[in-house]
Amino acid sequence: MLRRAYHRFPLARIAAEFSPLLLFSTEHLPSSSPFEANTHLKHLVKANRLADARQLFDQMHHRDEISWTTIISGYIAASNPNEALSLFYSFLTDTSLSPDSFILSLALKACAFNSSFHPHGHAIHALTLKSGALHSVFVGSSLLDFHSRATPNDPSAALKVFEEMPQRNVVTWTSAIAALVRAGKCRDALLAFASMPVPYDSHTYAIALKACADAGFLLTGREIHAGALKDGQSNISFVANALVTLYSKSHHLFPALTIFEAMQTRDVASWTTLISTYSQTGRPSDAVAAFLRLLAHPKDGNPNDYTYAATISACSTLADATLGSQIHAHAARSGFASASSVSNALVTMYARAGLLPAAVAAFRETTAKDLVSWSAVIAAHAQEGRAAESFSLFDEMRCHGGFPATEITLASLLSASASAAVLDAGRQTHALALAVGLESDPMVTSALIAMYGKCGGIDQAAAVFACVRPADTISWTAMITGYAEHGRSADAIQLFDVMRERNIKPDGVTYLGVLTACSHGGMVESGLRYLDAMREEGMEAEKEHYGCLVDMLGRAGRLKEAEGIVERIPAGMADEVAWTALLRACEVKGEAVVGRKAAGRAVEMDPGCAGVRVVMANLYAKGRRWREAARVRKEMREKGMRKEVGWSWVAGNGGEVEVFVAAGREHARANEVYEMIGLVDFGARMVGREVEL
Repeated sequence: MLRRAYHRFPLARIAAEFSPLLLFSTEHLPSSSPFEANTHLKHLVKANRLADARQLFDQMHHRDEISWTTIISGYIAASNPNEALSLFYSFLTDTSLSPDSFILSLALKACAFNSSFHPHGHAIHALTLKSGALHSVFVGSSLLDFHSRATPNDPSAALKVFEEMPQRNVVTWTSAIAALVRAGKCRDALLAFASMPVPYDSHTYAIALKACADAGFLLTGREIHAGALKDGQSNISFVANALVTLYSKSHHLFPALTIFEAMQTRDVASWTTLISTYSQTGRPSDAVAAFLRLLAHPKDGNPNDYTYAATISACSTLADATLGSQIHAHAARSGFASASSVSNALVTMYARAGLLPAAVAAFRETTAKDLVSWSAVIAAHAQEGRAAESFSLFDEMRCHGGFPATEITLASLLSASASAAVLDAGRQTHALALAVGLESDPMVTSALIAMYGKCGGIDQAAAVFACVRPADTISWTAMITGYAEHGRSADAIQLFDVMRERNIKPDGVTYLGVLTACSHGGMVESGLRYLDAMREEGMEAEKEHYGCLVDMLGRAGRLKEAEGIVERIPAGMADEVAWTALLRACEVKGEAVVGRKAAGRAVEMDPGCAGVRVVMANLYAKGRRWREAARVRKEMREKGMRKEVGWSWVAGNGGEVEVFVAAGREHARANEVYEMIGLVDFGARMVGREVEL
């Protein structure tokens, strides 16, 4: 099979397609000997001065296997497999040189970065068979690693390489165990670890500890920790880093930090592990502080792509895009900004901050886009309600990137369809989920329920929910929220009661859906009881819950109680949203006194908000207080404030999306639209509903 792969992917053709041959400058060539030039090249690569190293390499008159191996290893260390493979193929065109085990192992490492390079990896595997390099420990280990990454959920190809190796040492055993761990077969990995016929080294201990960390086997991890102590391996950075990960994942942060601080020598992996530990255990500020400590200890090494990614993720959690952009600039200066792990973290951070152009720019600059990269940028557009762009990127991902649909991308597309209320697009995504067999995935089913609920198909949402087995908290919450938003308050409350009867624990979002149902159904006392029940279950009310409570009391005309609720919101949680909710309730009920106070507090918190002033002017006008209304509007004009024009959209039968501006008459069929709106308003009033137009 591998020999057939060699003919399917001839290296000469791939090299021609991959990049043009490098052109080398003949000016300013170093006068030093090849040995001295290679030594200087190694120093530059080791110091992460890759641009300088490449300049020196391009100017070298004589390049031997050491020269090529050194520069290629530099690009791999910098997470730039594209350039590493480009250099490898250029190396193959030099007939005076032949690939040895070292350079072949480096090429295989480059191919392991993501799936777009996997065809190259199969071709290079065939080349190792032809050259006889498969007997090399370096090549064998790299092949194991490549195949375990090419098919991460199926380690059979990697294990086949392992079984066919004529000799196995601790390196190849460790690579085989790593393949099992990567496939999630941690128990099998630990059994292989226990049956090894050769002594363990630090890498073996490290991968076994990772298996324990991934599987949550803390007791087994402690036994392996004891073995590492006995063998004198526990203080080696690889093992210590794995121990920090084991204890932090098991929520034993104190021993994790103790091990880190006790390390005699730390490398960048040690610091990256610490930063990741802080970031993943809800301590993002400490993660950033650890990154700054690393910068203050250059002898421990320079940050790599994983270090930057973990730190940027912490900035994302902190919602501090300014700090994140500074770290982005630092990563760019170090040559890591285009690495997929860094790019993915940047896309997520900028998207959470609402900086979609910056997120897209980070994605486009990625050297090797992987499935996570595509999923992140699709989710970023979905988060902003950009349905058309989300689907366009999804098509680009499948057609040009060659990546399949996943539960994450499908959930993002469904979220985009829900945000834009484009039911046809949501149905198409549902059909795709059925086609690829992901319709039962919890993430997809929850997104389907939410999509149908927000697109007016509440009965279809209920049909999806009825097929979920077993339904989790997210699915129950999506269905309860759908009923609440459709005004079916009784159904929402009944479903919540069934959820409790089945011992499915609700979360804060579930209670938010219940409070929304109580608000829309006028069930004030029930809403207050549910808020108390939430607190009894140890959940603190967030500002969204308080806002819903204010809306509920305001709809019932209990404005003084609503005002008291807003006044009692804990410091740091109250914002203009709660006061604006109270103001809108005052507008509906014509309560100018409380409304004036609510408007004043909302303006204090957001001085540039024109919407608050518009509502206040409308409130005055409703009470025929024309002078006050004119004063507010004059103040808006003097400050250059304008209310953002509202707009709506509707998808036509042909799939086109029509956009309408509030009170606009520009559309070709505006008269028909307003006639239909009038009919909807009339019908709603006939059944006792008031539509706010």
